Parts: sequence; structure tokens; C-alpha cells
Amino acid sequence: PVLYSKMSLFIFMFSETNFYAKLPGKINALSGSCVQIPCTFDAPKNTLKDTENIFGCWMKKNHAFLSQDSLVVFNGTSNIIKGFNYIEILGNLSQLECTTVFYDVMNNHTDNYYFRVEIIRVNWILSTPTVCPVDVPELPVLTPTDLQEVMEEGTVNLSCSAEAPCPKQSPTISWSYIPESAHITRKLQEKPDKTQSVFSYMTFKASYKDHRKNISCTATYPRNTSDVSSAETTMMLRVLFSPKETRIIIDPSDSVSVGTNVTLTCKSEASPNEINYTWYKRGQEKELDFGEQLTFNVNRRSGGWYFCTAKNMHGNQTSEEIQLIVAGEINLDVPLLCTHTKSIDHHGAFVMAEELETPKDENDMIHYGEIDFSTLQTKSTTEKISGEETIYAEVCGSGKN
Repeated sequence: PVLYSKMSLFIFMFSETNFYAKLPGKINALSGSCVQIPCTFDAPKNTLKDTENIFGCWMKKNHAFLSQDSLVVFNGTSNIIKGFNYIEILGNLSQLECTTVFYDVMNNHTDNYYFRVEIIRVNWILSTPTVCPVDVPELPVLTPTDLQEVMEEGTVNLSCSAEAPCPKQSPTISWSYIPESAHITRKLQEKPDKTQSVFSYMTFKASYKDHRKNISCTATYPRNTSDVSSAETTMMLRVLFSPKETRIIIDPSDSVSVGTNVTLTCKSEASPNEINYTWYKRGQEKELDFGEQLTFNVNRRSGGWYFCTAKNMHGNQTSEEIQLIVAGEINLDVPLLCTHTKSIDHHGAFVMAEELETPKDENDMIHYGEIDFSTLQTKSTTEKISGEETIYAEVCGSGKN
């Protein structure tokens, strides 16, 4: 419940002297909890010399102390408490302080309350708050309420505050999302009207992973009941950053045959999400195409390594390369078994099939192929039969089919 203290300032004249009490205009409290009412007052000099004979009293409904004894909820002279489990004056009356804590405030305690100071034969009625308990606490205040977009690696400062009507049972503040770099501090602060609030400050460096994250701060109030009351306020974090996690998705994902349509899709995370994509193929200087997708019909020269770049107004990122394998073509990234090949070229290099002649001897075996000798180990042997010199090339890999 929330305890509302509608404070009017009452001035009473005694011996041609004005006496003032200062109390807040509104106090929030939760039923089942306690409420602290900040209170100070003014008094003539030399009036409070006798500190042993200064007492405080609280009454409800009426400020007439002697009109009805049942209206007195706290009598400092006899230390009698009525209607409450406990009432404690924290302030030092001799120092003009009358701050008081009412414990276990319930809904039936809603009323006007008056504070009274007694000094021997001089009595002052100083002021009156209206106490109105409610069952639901006020929402915590999360600032900034509308966080503008922040750049990646920029510093974010968030503050969450909750009313602490009773500092002895102050609420705890928790955060729903805490970034890795976050630093959190907690502080109990007094406001100009002498009431108090709990503040939780969270500072962190913005990461792209924080983009569009909902951040909530929750104030949880302890109560002398089985229920715990809480209230929550939420905001969304928006981070500006260059493309991240740029990658390629290939469809179909398996090796493809000549004549098949293939689609490569470039994906990236960025803010703002206005991204320009460019496609490249290893070994080609010029870009292949622009746009998020690259679609083409496969031919025998389509195999190879593809990559893309993603760019927005804050920067760019290049994806890892992805290999397109065309079925039926030799995949040179897979080690080959050792084979013996008879070469027709006496310079030790293979030639294309259309350059070869049909063997004249039916026992001759000729193997055609294109081999990248920069990645394979070869050795050759020379044999002379009937005056003819023949070179044999041996190509070896690691033995994987």
C-alpha cells in the first residue's frame, strides 16, 4: 500500500511565537511494511534546554490531545502505542528532529495523523499527514525513459529508482538483463522533501549483442505478510553497429550437377539493417554480382570458392569462403590415391584430351586429366624400349578416396 501524506503546514501561536513543522507532501508505503515520515520542526531558542522533559506524541483524526484518549496512537510520555505493532521516533527532539517510523502499516490505518511535542507545560501541535495504505507499490523510475540509439562501444548509463517509504525495509532493485561489461552500484538517497529512494545505477559499453534487448528494473518490497510485492519498468536498448556474423547459406547444400540452379544467400547482422551485399569468387578480381542472393545455373566452370561482403553506413565485413562442388569434377581439396600415369608430353606436364592422339598400340594405356602440380607431389621415371624414351609420372596424395 502506498501511504499518502497530504501535508498542510499548520502554524500555531503560543506566547506570540510562531512554531513550524516540516513534513513531506506525500509519502508512499506498502501494506504489511513500515513507513518512515521525515519530520523536523522549529522552536524558540533556549526552549529545549531540558532534554529530559521533551516528548513526542502522534494522534489521529483530531489534534485535540485531551479530547479523546483513544485517538492517541503514540504517547511518548508514557511510551504507550495503540493500533500499531510498533512506532519509533528516530529523530532527536532536542535537535528539532521528529522523524518517525510506523511499523506494520495496514489498510485500516488510513487516517489523518497529528504530531505533538510536549515540553513540561508547553505543548505544540506541529503538523498532520494523511496516511493512506494501498496494496500495490509504485512503479520504479527507469532513466533515461526513452534511450536514444547508442553506437557500439559507446557508454550506456541507466538509473533505476524506487520509493523507500521505510528505509529500514527498503526495496531491492534487480535488472533483467546485465551485459558482460556492466558495473552496478546501489545507493539510498534522500530527496528534497526528506523522503528516501533506493537508486541502482548500471553502466556498460554497448555491444551489438545488446541490440533490441529489453532491460527491466524490478523493485521488490519486503512485507510482514506471506506475499512479496514487486513492480517493474522496462525499456528497449538500441545499438548502432557495422555488419557482424556475416555468412553464406548455399541451397542445395550438397554437391550439384551441371544444369542445376544454385542459390547463395549472404546473411549478416547490422544496425541500421540497410545492408549492401557484394559477391566474389576466388581467383576473379571483379565482383560477380550485388544483392543478398546470388542465383545461377551450374556449368562445369561453376565450382570453386565464393564469398560475400556486407556493408552499411557504419562499416563492412567479409564472410568466410564457401566451396561449391560440381558433381563429376575432381575435388583437389580431397587427397587422391597414388596413380601411375603415362605421359605423352616429354616436358612432364599433362595436356588436354583434344591434343592427344589415339594410341597405336592396344597395350598402351593413356590417362587424361588436369592436375594442379602446386598441391601434389610427383616423381617420374624414364624407360627406354627399342630406342624410344617413355616418361612415367607418379602422382601421390594421402590415400583418401
